[in-house]
Amino acid sequence: MPPVEHVPAPPKPGFRAWWTVGLLCGLYIISYIDRIIPSLLVGPLKQDFNVNDFEIGLLFGGAFAIFYGLLGLPLARVADTRNRKHLVLAGVALWGLCTTFSGIATSYGILVSLRIGLAIGEAALSPAAYSMIGDMFPPERRALPAGIYAAAGSMGGYGSYIVGAAVITALSSGGLADLPLLAGFKLWQLVFFTVGVPGLLLCAVFFLTTREPGRHSAETSTTQPLAEVIAYFRHRWRLYLGLFLGAGGVNLIVFAYGAWAPELFRRTYGWTISQAGFAFGATGIIAAAAGTISFTMLAEFLRKRGRRDGLVLAALLASLTGCTAAIAAPLAPEASQALVGIAIMIFALSGCSNLAVVSVQFIAPGEIRATAIALLFMCTTMIGLGFGPPVVAMLSEGVFSGTGGLAPALSLLAGMTLPLSASLVMWSRQPYIQQVSKTA
Repeated sequence: MPPVEHVPAPPKPGFRAWWTVGLLCGLYIISYIDRIIPSLLVGPLKQDFNVNDFEIGLLFGGAFAIFYGLLGLPLARVADTRNRKHLVLAGVALWGLCTTFSGIATSYGILVSLRIGLAIGEAALSPAAYSMIGDMFPPERRALPAGIYAAAGSMGGYGSYIVGAAVITALSSGGLADLPLLAGFKLWQLVFFTVGVPGLLLCAVFFLTTREPGRHSAETSTTQPLAEVIAYFRHRWRLYLGLFLGAGGVNLIVFAYGAWAPELFRRTYGWTISQAGFAFGATGIIAAAAGTISFTMLAEFLRKRGRRDGLVLAALLASLTGCTAAIAAPLAPEASQALVGIAIMIFALSGCSNLAVVSVQFIAPGEIRATAIALLFMCTTMIGLGFGPPVVAMLSEGVFSGTGGLAPALSLLAGMTLPLSASLVMWSRQPYIQQVSKTA
């Protein structure tokens, strides 16, 4: 990948910039579909691979989170110094192939290995995407495309349950399964085949219709040495630690529900997995979009009223509201009540997560923006996805075994996370004010 040139800040963004943002959003949505689809296949995967809930939790969380989180940093350095378009293409091709080949996995170990490949490919996307957005739009116009991309991730994450449920419903009634080449494959295998191909197709469109943006000379005249990058974060450790670990705590709940909510509705309320997927996905799309927009508007309202800590205060309110709803939702006596509680949780926690991402656009210099995003994603993924799904499985099979364990396990996890996450977000308030004042 050749180094990219530094150019003056771009003029008013036109069609090409927004087209690229649209394609990046599409890839982000597909990445979530490929990432989340195992949560709708818990039953058949447990049966065919002879594994328990904890091993499914590791497949969904740990196997993905460790590599996604750790490799995000070196890949972000590539995004900060080399051709980001090429990096995106390589990542999409890798995760698309790994998703497709998951359909022919013959053992749990092979499936885990392919999930690791999926994680490596997806780790390349967001640091490169946010860096590209930062260079396609001038500073005063970055918040909207960055917010749209973040919202695409939130909506795609929940939309993937609808897509997955639709795929499962369609395949269960015939269709692809009747084709000669696919005869003999089981439902879960056909699901992996079906969701893996679109990413590869959109990858080709991205290759043919986009170009690498130049880096702004006003912000990134030189590539920052690694020692200087480390020094930058070390001098602002409280700011980034508070924001990023606070967001990680929030995502602990988000990913735990993402992994187990469909099974919660199936086991506790007697829904089919397709019903649960449609309901959870539709609720999540609406609530995530509304929460992302609402809390961003709240932060902007507070900022215009003279509160430099407006973003932190909005994130704190979102964290408290979402965690409280997550405690109550799985204990509801009726499925409809549980779904309302989950909607409130998603509304608030999606807003909190998005504010953490948007904050990077304002506090991190352009030359290390992708690295800062990668650090944030490392925290949210390794904490949230790495621990959320397997810890819920451990609590469900251990502490609450025989008592409808998923519901109290999800509630307990949210209760333990609430004070810690809120405290970390509030802890970052003062250094956030100082940093924003310096860059204002």
